[in-house]
Amino acid sequence: MQKKIIPFILLLSVSWIASFAQTITDKQERDIRIIKDFLLDVADENIRPDLILSKHVRITETSSNEEYDYLEASIDEIRLNLQTKNIQEIAYVPFQSLPKKEVRDIDPEGKPTENMYFLRYKNRQMLAVYIEEGKIASFTLVSKGDKVAHFVTY
Repeated sequence: MQKKIIPFILLLSVSWIASFAQTITDKQERDIRIIKDFLLDVADENIRPDLILSKHVRITETSSNEEYDYLEASIDEIRLNLQTKNIQEIAYVPFQSLPKKEVRDIDPEGKPTENMYFLRYKNRQMLAVYIEEGKIASFTLVSKGDKVAHFVTY
């Protein structure tokens, strides 16, 4: 009887791990789709930055016109950066997939790292993105002054 139970438990464990791994993959796929949709709209010069922000960016902490103007200018800067790139060649790298030496200078500040992605083009980092509640909560990674960077949410 015991010999029959052990393979059964092992089978259940393997199927549970496989379903958990699939959930992680599905979440990453959803997040990457959010980022790709954002980039496609940014790359389209016919779409105004304010429309991009309202459609793709979670803005809850930005209260002044200066802060909002900064976000619009940031969209224009990303747009300019994308002009020289083939969007299909951008790699979307989850925080957990980066080598330890590349993330040791990033302070998540309690934010879930599974929502952090680093966009690379030809092995060079071009943008860091933090996803929250199905929208981009930050595309701004800044240094705190002590060489540790963090995401600024809007």
